Amino acid sequence: MIKGLRLLKIKDQHNISEAAFNEILEVMEISRITLYKLRKFLGKQVPIEPNLVDCCVNSCVAFTGENTNKDRCPTCNEERYKVGKNQEKLSEGRKKAAYWSVINSLQMQYNDKKRAQLLRYRNEYINTDEYSAENKIGDVFDGLCYKNLTRTGFFTNRRDVALLGSTDDFQLFRQKRNDCWVVLLINANLPPEIRVERENLIIAAMFPGPKAPKDFNSFLRPLVNELKQLQGKKTSSFRIISTFLPNLQFKKLLSVLIITS
Repeated sequence: MIKGLRLLKIKDQHNISEAAFNEILEVMEISRITLYKLRKFLGKQVPIEPNLVDCCVNSCVAFTGENTNKDRCPTCNEERYKVGKNQEKLSEGRKKAAYWSVINSLQMQYNDKKRAQLLRYRNEYINTDEYSAENKIGDVFDGLCYKNLTRTGFFTNRRDVALLGSTDDFQLFRQKRNDCWVVLLINANLPPEIRVERENLIIAAMFPGPKAPKDFNSFLRPLVNELKQLQGKKTSSFRIISTFLPNLQFKKLLSVLIITS
């Protein structure tokens, strides 16, 4: 199983097809191991199952907050639920948005000793003589946004986590029929040279297309609610600072999420 997991990591790193991977397993004579079994094993070890939330079939809104108990979209009036053969309403939504737990992702990272050491970068960076001298711009922590936040009481704990968030549409297929919207979180506590490597990016949510969400806040609500859980009982520090770029086709949300643990 260990050898199979190592090969699975190589498959992911080099985008090896499933057919080629299965042939490699045969050539390596790794008995009783298949791609299906490896994925099933990982699924039990790592909590990566998405939380699915109903959304409008036209991507107008997600049925969260004030829309939670509505049967129709408040924007386009489309039905929320599927209809059976006899025209009866079913309990399953026609379209769903997917969310992956940020809490689980951070827990897994901090449970690894090597990763936990790397995640000390922010605290180590801001405690250098060069940072105190304020004579260079070497990272996001040198910017006015971060420094203004520290002056108002944020990032006082060495364990605080800074997440950089972004979202944009993503084309799944060349035919451009099924675009979706992905919310990515970048852990700024990691060193900048590895911060944006694929394995370090956190996919927090994915919203189905092909149309852009109209009430984007309703789609973000489950993510924000989970981030609020990271406040804990001993702190009240949680803010989202958003900057919008109005000249884009759809307003990209660039956020700095401050979590005090």
